[in-house]
Amino acid sequence: MRFCSVTSGSSGNCHLIETGQHRLLIDIGLSARQIEKLLKERQIDPASITAVFVTHEHSDHTKGVGVWMRRYRVPVMATAGTWHGMQRMVGQVPGELCVEIRSGKGYRMSDLRIEAIPTCHDANDPCGYAVESGGNKVVVITDTGMVTPLMQRHLAEADLSVIESNHDIDMLMNGPYPMLLKKRILSNMGHLSNHDCAQAVTEALRQNAKGIFLLGHLSEENNKPELAMNTTLTMIKERMGKAGAGSIYLTKRECSTDVFTI
Repeated sequence: MRFCSVTSGSSGNCHLIETGQHRLLIDIGLSARQIEKLLKERQIDPASITAVFVTHEHSDHTKGVGVWMRRYRVPVMATAGTWHGMQRMVGQVPGELCVEIRSGKGYRMSDLRIEAIPTCHDANDPCGYAVESGGNKVVVITDTGMVTPLMQRHLAEADLSVIESNHDIDMLMNGPYPMLLKKRILSNMGHLSNHDCAQAVTEALRQNAKGIFLLGHLSEENNKPELAMNTTLTMIKERMGKAGAGSIYLTKRECSTDVFTI
């Protein structure tokens, strides 16, 4: 399997997973044109994408979905709640390409198995995804206010995971957001803080020391890459007695990450 975070952050999210027979996108949160450009920079033909999976209906995850469906005529998988929530954003699309899935259920696509993992976010039936092929597993979990035991199990089993490290609590509380929005972000239906992300990563590494973690969905206003990275590395060192730097990476807003092969 190969993985690349095409873009990740409050302004847009998209991740690429390749197996022997498929190239999947998880979310298309920038315009189709922008995602095409980022894929081509990695020598990936946008027309080679075989399916798209959507986590939830918020625009930073769905902005380019409708255009992509009309341009490339690939199936898009999402929960019933997400389809309902993103109808206006997606617009008129071929009905046969709209595939409804259920959280907590696994699906087979030739050489891969994909499972929708329920997340805790203020959206209609949001989910993350676990993708398995050839004995390897990639997990993408962002936009969740807490890490449930099911999420934690998937993170511990994965060879590579994207996990949200959205905000630094002090930056958020001392920043310009209105208090209502701050409370929403901090709630169990909001976003993971750097600290909560660090706890989840550390616990997963206790069970699988070879796991690779990409810290994703960093807030442009309420976080800094060095804060996210240092919070996780410090907790790993304090609780496990090692730095773990080789296992922890940052996703990027302005460009894609390197391609990881697992």
